[in-house]
Amino acid sequence: MKRNKFLLYACLGLSLASCSKALDINDNPNNPTESTPQLVFPQALVATARLVPTYNSYGTQLVGYRANGGGVSGWGSIISYNFTTTDFNSLWSTSYDILNDLQYVENTAKPQGQMDLYFAAKLLKVYNYVNLVDTYNDIPYSQALKGKASLTPAYDKATDIYKDLGTQLDSVVAYFKTSTSSTLFKNTDFLYKGDGIKWAQLGNTLKLKMLLRAKDKVQFTKTTLDDVGFVTADVIVNPGFTKNDGKQNPMWNAWAYSYDGAAVGAASQYAPTPYIMTFYNGTKISDAARANLIYKTGVSTPVNQLGYQQSDAGRGQAPSSWFLGTSSTSYTGKGILKGPAAGQPILLASESYFLQAEAALKGITSGTVATLFDEGIKASYNYLNRNEADATTVSAADLTAYLTNYKAENANNYLVNIASATSDVQKLQAIITQKYVAFNFLFGHEAWNEYRRTGYPSLINPNTNAYYPNNIANRNNTFVSITSEATATDKLPTRVMYPNTEFNYNSANIPSIDKYTSKIFWAR
Repeated sequence: MKRNKFLLYACLGLSLASCSKALDINDNPNNPTESTPQLVFPQALVATARLVPTYNSYGTQLVGYRANGGGVSGWGSIISYNFTTTDFNSLWSTSYDILNDLQYVENTAKPQGQMDLYFAAKLLKVYNYVNLVDTYNDIPYSQALKGKASLTPAYDKATDIYKDLGTQLDSVVAYFKTSTSSTLFKNTDFLYKGDGIKWAQLGNTLKLKMLLRAKDKVQFTKTTLDDVGFVTADVIVNPGFTKNDGKQNPMWNAWAYSYDGAAVGAASQYAPTPYIMTFYNGTKISDAARANLIYKTGVSTPVNQLGYQQSDAGRGQAPSSWFLGTSSTSYTGKGILKGPAAGQPILLASESYFLQAEAALKGITSGTVATLFDEGIKASYNYLNRNEADATTVSAADLTAYLTNYKAENANNYLVNIASATSDVQKLQAIITQKYVAFNFLFGHEAWNEYRRTGYPSLINPNTNAYYPNNIANRNNTFVSITSEATATDKLPTRVMYPNTEFNYNSANIPSIDKYTSKIFWAR
């Protein structure tokens, strides 16, 4: 175990590429010579968690969580949506780096009888592949991760990939539901300490998300969920993040302070949007409690519409508008940026409950929609109240009190009081809108996925049944950039481009796509 920790923490001090090079397993994952699956698995788990903030940043600018701040220029594709093949490239390259590591774990763990590691690696592969498909649609899959044996892999259809990933999850859930974890796995697994039921529930929750997203478009081998249950607590990865170079919590390192106490300069260049603030300041929903746990000065935090660059544009705060405190050593330890030693979530309990609420609404699972919906709201508030040690600081009574007050402040608003909804359409809108609030600046990519899948949160004027124009007058009604170049009806892009590395080395296999019209297969 000491050797495991040493390598893992050493990798935290390096870039992902450096860590992969140190392990030297990606040149030929089918014939590794310098590592073991129990050493590589923790590194891949950490890398998976580290990539979440990168995906989040990609989503936050598309789904209305952040905008260009006043006093800064040169925003390019961030405000125009005129993406090129150089935008967001790290999502692709880092994901495949991680997947290569996980493939190595699979290839080596099974022959050694380390089935716990084999199936845990399989689950993380599904997690990373789903992120790739949800971002790019068709991707290399069946011919990928084969090292030098397949340098120009073909692209598989996204629907085929989803189907196979669902089958992979079925096997993961079935295994962990009945398995007894080995001592080696308990010592290697710093996420769940070898608790197989929790791994099974995580797999079951991921399968539920895939079913909701694609059940009508993918012929899954199995469309029922296991009775093992779903995630009920935030899934937080923390290998020992600390205030040292390369070892800090990745969100803190990107949006607050570097290890030496210097503010991250770019973070202060962004501001929240007026649109997201309407879900806190009373325009759409009153929720000062959560606003105070997210923004530097709560609902008074300056905002700006994406693309607006006049002299009165709201400016980002130092070190960022999402930082709660006064310096790198004086902060609340709560909210989004909890501190350099905080863990990084890869899935929130609130998402699990909202997934279950939608599934119950659609008859996929049992359960009471309103109860699951309320649990999702409480879980969101609970996560924001977790401290830097990843421990909750509020009691069950506190959560109930928050929910009671929240409902009272928004009486008859079905986005908060789902019992006030008069149709399943309104109930679905409430569920996805509350998920949007819960994902705020944590899982921006998932909020973007849900908008593209469902159309919520709504940008449509109910009086005209048309999208609100993307202008400053409608800053509370739309998060679309006022300088959008997108040709779609909602003036938003439908996807990002494949990375330039693929055009350089695998151009013959890249599907032809348009960033304004080509949709992810599950999109509405």
